[in-house]
Amino acid sequence: MEALKIPNSLKEVLELAQGVSFEDKVFNLVLSDIERRLRLCSERILEFEKKYGMKFKEFEEAWQRGEILEKYSHEVERDYMEWESLDDEHSLLLSQLRKLKEELKHKS
Repeated sequence: MEALKIPNSLKEVLELAQGVSFEDKVFNLVLSDIERRLRLCSERILEFEKKYGMKFKEFEEAWQRGEILEKYSHEVERDYMEWESLDDEHSLLLSQLRKLKEELKHKS
C-alpha cells in the first residue's frame, strides 16, 4: 500500500471525522461521500422518471423503437445522454457501496 502524505491542516479536520483510527476515518468519509453522491444521482434520475413516466431502460427501448416524441430535439437528446450517464453512475456507485459495506462486514 502506498503511503499518504497529509498536510497538517487536513489532519486537524480528520480529527473531527467519525472513527477511531485514521483508516476508519478515511473509510467513513469515503463511504459517506459515495452515499451522498448516490443520493444526488438518485434524485436526478427520479426527475427524469417523473418527466418521462418511465425508467431509463424503458425510455431507451422506446427511443430505439421510435416511440419518443421529438427524440432528436436538443432537450430530449440532452436528457437521454444525461440520464444514461446518471444510470451508469448509479450502477457504479451502488457497486462501490456494496464493496465497501462488504469490507466493513469483514472488518467487524
